Amino acid sequence: MKFGEFSKANYSISLDTKSQLFSARSNEEPKFEATGVTIQDALMALEKLSSKTTK
Repeated sequence: MKFGEFSKANYSISLDTKSQLFSARSNEEPKFEATGVTIQDALMALEKLSSKTTK
């Protein structure tokens, strides 16, 4: 197993085991949080949310 920093991602991912939803949160703007059934869904929702506020 390799340990180290493999990505410069500006988000964190968590899984709510009760609802079985992934949550993506921006590390730069912690108030931005989005959920999805898959990690990819949560990341796409987070991207949409953050792009709406930066326009």
